Amino acid sequence: MPAITLGPLLLPITPLLALGAWLLAVLIAARLRRAGAADAEPALFALLLLGLLAARAGFVLEHWAVFRAAPWTMLDLRDRGVLLTAGVAIVIPAALLLLWRRPALRRPLLSSAGAGLLAFVLASGFAVALTPQRLPLPELDLQTLSGSEQALAIERGRPLVLNLWATWCPPCRRELPLLIAASRRQHGVRILLVDQQEDAATVRDYLARAGLDAQSVRLDPQGALARYYRVPGYPTTLFIGADGRLRDAHVGELSAATLGDRLRALTAPAH
Repeated sequence: MPAITLGPLLLPITPLLALGAWLLAVLIAARLRRAGAADAEPALFALLLLGLLAARAGFVLEHWAVFRAAPWTMLDLRDRGVLLTAGVAIVIPAALLLLWRRPALRRPLLSSAGAGLLAFVLASGFAVALTPQRLPLPELDLQTLSGSEQALAIERGRPLVLNLWATWCPPCRRELPLLIAASRRQHGVRILLVDQQEDAATVRDYLARAGLDAQSVRLDPQGALARYYRVPGYPTTLFIGADGRLRDAHVGELSAATLGDRLRALTAPAH
């Protein structure tokens, strides 16, 4: 689950890699323009914007029931909710039409966009190689707020979601009500909210002030889960299959639509 931590900021790596790839494409387009080729930079920006809008619109339509209840969240891109197939389905015909109507753009646009895409694929592959793959559930005990211990191993046999959070973390606090509500209504998926390296009194006090149910909250006083899964920061949500192995991870704040997406993927048969 690669990410970059800058003080209190937790920046997921994929959007940063995409930005870097686009900047590389722009630099190559500028160099080709100085060499006498047509200026492909406006076309690159237009296609990127079109693809992002289409991908976000596809995601919104796919989860319209969620967004209809809170339409302003359509513009909140912190959940990184996009439907890539929708973006690709719009960008490819648009690019082909543009190249057909403006032949001078063929070489600079294809060269710059191709270089950016190749850089993104290679960098993403390297980032994935550094990510823990399908780690088994560790043998450790979590604590309840009453002070008793609960072995994490007893959760094997059904899909499990582990949200690693802390009371001092603003995005953790924002998404906590969503996860607590999901833990109540989910059937067949266990959702545990595992506070990292805080004592029971601190967590109890925060939950009481926020008016939140503590039933699904657990404590990991030593931060053992974060170390085991090499979590870069909080909040991080781990999606673990019924076999006890890590299926997916989301670094940063979840939205209702993104959580729904991940839960559906988690309960789908593993391939």
